[in-house]
Amino acid sequence: GDLNLATGSSLSARSGGLNLATGDSSSSSSGTISVTVGNSVSTNGSSISLSAGSSTGGSGGNIVLKAGTGTSSGSVHFVNPSSNANFGVISETTFDFSGQSSVSMSSTGTVQLTSSSTMTFSSSNGISMGDSHIFGYEKGSETVGTIVPGEVTIDKMSGKITSESTNLSASGTDIITLYNSRVSISSLVMVTPSADGGCEPFVYKAIPSSGYVTIGVKNMAASACTSAYTLSFWVVN
Repeated sequence: GDLNLATGSSLSARSGGLNLATGDSSSSSSGTISVTVGNSVSTNGSSISLSAGSSTGGSGGNIVLKAGTGTSSGSVHFVNPSSNANFGVISETTFDFSGQSSVSMSSTGTVQLTSSSTMTFSSSNGISMGDSHIFGYEKGSETVGTIVPGEVTIDKMSGKITSESTNLSASGTDIITLYNSRVSISSLVMVTPSADGGCEPFVYKAIPSSGYVTIGVKNMAASACTSAYTLSFWVVN
């Protein structure tokens, strides 16, 4: 048969609460609370449903799972019904489902992952983007010599550099110093012309150092450039 536990309703004040608790123990473990649904034979097993209260004048109620404190805080464990082995753990610092061969997160809209410091993706067999379009990459643009001749500052992972010179002579060279806080001496920096300025600019070096890149450009055409050329760069760390 059914077992119903309920408190009374209220029209003008808070209705009664319902508390289940075991006592404290000073020399051993305190008692446990177990909520168990009986087994079914010929139909699907029944569920345990937790429902917070609704409100017509404010926010709906929350469902709160709170692990115990101690020398280390407790966690929320997910247990395999057949083996009773943990396959997932959620704690203050861990969201770990490594007990599963695969875990899927899906949404009909946007899935957003945010970190206030660093976000790390790691996989022993590689990270697949699923043949998807990737956008929102960090980029910037600036003209060489805007502040200091021969120098430009773009603190982005990618961007466009517009040359200071507008009439680089045939076989003439430009040395450009790109200051970029994303660059270290071990960075891979790829630089390529993206607009030729009416000549044939060729990037013959892009040497990374701590905080900057030295870029060398030579005009391979038989005549001078007729306007400024532009370079596109990409930093890989």
